[in-house]
Amino acid sequence: MSEPKTISGYELQVMLNDAGFESQNWSIADRRYAMPTRGFIMGAFSKALWTLQAFFKVLNWTEDANDCDDFARLAASFAQILHFLTPGRPPASALAVGEFWFVQDDGTGHAIDLAVCGNEVMAYEPQTRNEIELSADEKRRGTLVRF
Repeated sequence: MSEPKTISGYELQVMLNDAGFESQNWSIADRRYAMPTRGFIMGAFSKALWTLQAFFKVLNWTEDANDCDDFARLAASFAQILHFLTPGRPPASALAVGEFWFVQDDGTGHAIDLAVCGNEVMAYEPQTRNEIELSADEKRRGTLVRF
């Protein structure tokens, strides 16, 4: 099994920009990031996230206590925990999964997760544990990027 490819925080931000994601508020906290595979995000990670959400009874959206930012924060943090617990993970690296807060085409705010998988940026809806597509305008209307 080959070691996951790592990128610098700067390279991560460049990849996000190249994919059309913009924001006035960037928080790229780590120096190195290991890139997950799409298969990991949609498979083992999504299954483990569902198990965690079910255990704590936070599978359902609620307006104040369990809304989109809570789902996005939990998913990104949980991805980091799984990365930390992975035997043989690249040393001194975080996982390239983070939060993206933005204004949707209908004018409402929303928060999801982004995963940098190889040469692509994957938009991940942690409420449904599915990949989603954002419009070019939604990508440009970021209010927070946090990795």
